[in-house]
Amino acid sequence: MKKIAISLLLIGVAAAAFANESADERQNRATFSGERTRADVRAEYVNARRAGALANTSESASLETQSLKGSVRSRAEVRAEAVQAARDHVIDQLI
Repeated sequence: MKKIAISLLLIGVAAAAFANESADERQNRATFSGERTRADVRAEYVNARRAGALANTSESASLETQSLKGSVRSRAEVRAEAVQAARDHVIDQLI
C-alpha cells in the first residue's frame, strides 16, 4: 500500500512540474515575441557599440565586422542544401 501511495505522489509531483514548465513556455512566447527582425536588433547593437554605450569585448567584436545584409541565397536553396546534406549523412558526421 505504501508503494502505491509513494508512486502516485511521485507521479503527481512530476505532472505538476511538467504543467509548470508548459505554462512558463507559453508565458515566454507571449513576453518575448517581438516585431523587430534579427537585422534590426543587430544594427541597433552595432550602433550602440560604435557610440560607446557598450563595453568592447573580444566575444562581441565579430558582430561589428559581420555584414548586416541578408544572405544572397534564397531560403529554398538553403533548405535544398540541408535536405541533401541529411541524405548524404553529412550532418551526422558534423555532430
